[in-house]
Amino acid sequence: MVNLVDDWEVLEEYAGEKQGFYQLLGVDGAIEIRVATGRLEFKKKFEGGKDELLTRILNFRKSKK
Repeated sequence: MVNLVDDWEVLEEYAGEKQGFYQLLGVDGAIEIRVATGRLEFKKKFEGGKDELLTRILNFRKSKK
């Protein structure tokens, strides 16, 4: 079981060097991203790929490999 958080910054700070996973889903023309690490999970749907938060999350993913 995980705790779902609404604020990306909470998960970003919590993640540190913990391993985790992400999932990108295309749903009705929108993009849904799910990121989980440790006991926290973040999930959000974006109406298009040009969102600042989505870009920040994807960059975070790349920097943590």
